[in-house]
This record gives sequence, structure tokens and C-alpha cells, in this order.
Amino acid sequence: MSKINILGIGPGSKDYLLKITEKEIIKSDVLIGGERALSLFSDLNKKKIKITSDLKSIKNYILQNYKKEKISVLVSGDPGLFSMMNYLKRNISKDLLKIIPGISSLQLAAARVKINWNDMNIISLHGKNIEDDFINEVKSKSKIALFTDNNFSPDKIASFLLNKGVKNKKVVVFEKLSYPDEKIVKGSLEKIKTDDFANLTVMVILDEEMEI
Repeated sequence: MSKINILGIGPGSKDYLLKITEKEIIKSDVLIGGERALSLFSDLNKKKIKITSDLKSIKNYILQNYKKEKISVLVSGDPGLFSMMNYLKRNISKDLLKIIPGISSLQLAAARVKINWNDMNIISLHGKNIEDDFINEVKSKSKIALFTDNNFSPDKIASFLLNKGVKNKKVVVFEKLSYPDEKIVKGSLEKIKTDDFANLTVMVILDEEMEI
């Protein structure tokens, strides 16, 4: 049976791309992914389809062509963590899918500051609104990991939390993880709210007394 690959390509740099993933990509006829993911493999002579907000057209292409083309969908980090995998599982039989994991930017962030992440509450704010549930999570949990976007950058989140009365927390912001210009900023909510950050970052919020 022909399988549709969903491949985790890691946090960004090819240095963190698994060998098994690279082999599957080389064997593929078609690569589907975001602009950054596809740019990693610009040297490969493959048909490339950019993922846009029109996910239905991507799904339709896959279903119409997977029997005659080897298709790989490239997702940042790991497919099991806030990726397109969930959409494809809802719309394509999971028996047709082959999932290969990747290194998440959260894993790399945790490694950079030498903390475990098995007890983190993981939240994505991509395309979402900050609600009271989020505030309660930050107040009640000792370790929160956030995937931010251009609507809710780390400085905006820090300012929002302070305005809502959140105290005794410190923050680590990870920008451009795995790239040569990677940047890690540590500080209080007050410090973070005054800085400027890239649109897509990993942000970890910790109780003030925790070592980091």
C-alpha cells in the first residue's frame, strides 16, 4: 500500500534533521510544506507544494496523487506537537499515513537551558486568543512552554500577564533555535515586556524560585 509521509524536520537547521527523514525526502517525488521547510531542500529536484491557509486543496492533492507519487509532508519540529498531522488524520485514513518524528524546538530549548520538559504544560498561541484559562494556567503551573506568533509575541504576553496581576514568574525566550543567529533571553516579566522579539519563538515561563 502506498503511504503518505508526515515527516518532522526538526527546529530549523539541517544539523537536527534525522537521517531516516533525509532518506525519505530523497526518495520522495513531491514535498509539501511551509516556505521555510521547502527552502531547506531547494537543492533537490522535487516537485514542491507550499502549504497555505487552503488546507483542503493540499488534502485533495494528496488523495488524488498518493498512489502514483511518493508524497512527503514536511512539518516543523515533531509531527505530534501542534502540526498539520492532526488535520491530515481527520481527513485521510491514518492507515495511509507514515509518521516519522523529529526534534521539536521545545526539546532543543530545554536542552539549551538544561531543564527537563516532561512536566511542562505546553501551549500554542498560534492563531488563538489569550483567555482567562491561559492566565489561570500560568498562575497555577510552575513550568509553562509557549509557542508564540506575531499576534502574541513574548513582550506582549509578558505585558498582558503583568496587567492581569501575574507575579513571581521569570521567563526564557528562545529565538531562531538551531540557526547561527540563535538568541536566548532570560529575565523577569518586567524585563521581557521591554524587549523586541522575532514572530515565532519558544517562550518558557517558570516560577521565580526555579533554577535556570
